[in-house]
Amino acid sequence: MAMAALREILESPEFTGAGRVQAFLEYVVQESLEGRGDRIRGKTIVEDVYGRSPLKGRDPVAVVRVDAGRLRRRLKKYYEGSGAKTELQISFQSGSYEPRFSLRQETALPTKSQPEVAVTHIEAKRWVSVGLLASLAVAVIAATLFWWQPGFQMGSPGEGFEAEIEAAAPSPDNDTARAVRNALFSNSPARLQASNLANVARSLQFQSLEPKWQDAVLLMFELVIEMDGNYFGGYAGAAESKALIAVTHAPGRDRDRLLQEAEDLASRALELRIDRSWSHSAAALVAQMKRDFKSARQQSERATSLDPSDLHALNIDALISLFGGDFEKATEMAGRAAEIMAPGDNFPNKSIRASAEFHLGNFAEALGLINESILEGDPISPISLGYLIAIHTRLGDANSAEEMLNLLNAAWPGFPIGALFRALYRDPEHADEIIASLREAGWSE
Repeated sequence: MAMAALREILESPEFTGAGRVQAFLEYVVQESLEGRGDRIRGKTIVEDVYGRSPLKGRDPVAVVRVDAGRLRRRLKKYYEGSGAKTELQISFQSGSYEPRFSLRQETALPTKSQPEVAVTHIEAKRWVSVGLLASLAVAVIAATLFWWQPGFQMGSPGEGFEAEIEAAAPSPDNDTARAVRNALFSNSPARLQASNLANVARSLQFQSLEPKWQDAVLLMFELVIEMDGNYFGGYAGAAESKALIAVTHAPGRDRDRLLQEAEDLASRALELRIDRSWSHSAAALVAQMKRDFKSARQQSERATSLDPSDLHALNIDALISLFGGDFEKATEMAGRAAEIMAPGDNFPNKSIRASAEFHLGNFAEALGLINESILEGDPISPISLGYLIAIHTRLGDANSAEEMLNLLNAAWPGFPIGALFRALYRDPEHADEIIASLREAGWSE
């Protein structure tokens, strides 16, 4: 039945002249029907369909992502056109290359690699409980720290089982969502719960460097690890949070301990899923905070190569480029992230670009970017306020610089912003460039 449906699609007018997309669809359907659907990756499509080695660079894998989007659009046109009355339909979850089969009446048809099993009452109750727990955690954080205006930025789903669970939330245009969730509940309800909570925590992570904020986010990631000790996202997220907490500490035992714990967590994430961008971006951030700039750059490049659409990884790469002194690359990576950011995504993207423009001497452009960031509700941190003070100082606007300094002292009294800049930047001259402007505005350590 599935092969007959496939032949009808391939011979349809909607797929005429799309040889590469036809080969793509035929390959993933056959792999799925033979029980290997959960093993389909971008690199396997490159090797088996396109005949190119993924070692030549990230371009071939990027082509796979583009073709996947073309395939979804052609399927949509097919089911709206010549395939409107087709009983068996083929679709794809966002972020996954494994096809899903469903009947037109929304009855799911299981594949060998993903059998459908109904959700039991106990499993449903367990999911509701954890969903409420995640919601409560977010509500408590928001109520306690509301002045930082948290927003949500979901990480891009990757490939494989985690991709399925991260993309399984029902939506109006997803006919197979219910069947997918049923199967996922059956296979690993703990993994589903852990992944959802990890995504919530990840979306909150860069809203503030305030230690209390990061403690709350870290608590959520530790809960993820308790739910499923084999889910890589809990360790990756906890590593990032501990690294961010560490950098707000003065040099000494506490910072060294936190960074070692962060490194251990990042190593565990890599052990569990070395093929995921989040594992590598976590290792990159930890290396950056340990001032191992070479490792930070290598790991970050691996992260963005594995998943060029991972918004979180792109922004971390922009941060690493900024603090490493590669300001042109910082603007480039932040710009790439901005192109794929959706409404509601919150990350200090414009602040990163503004910081890079400051060091490039483009003070007016930097000011415009930070003002846009504030108006759009992006996260505000001591770093962004510090740059705002420095920008106004360089533009000769002493009154505005003083006003921003007062805001910094009121919002984060006693925050060690000078020590933070020195800890973050590879080149002390780049930190001193900001600190000198802060002193000129009246700041003192």
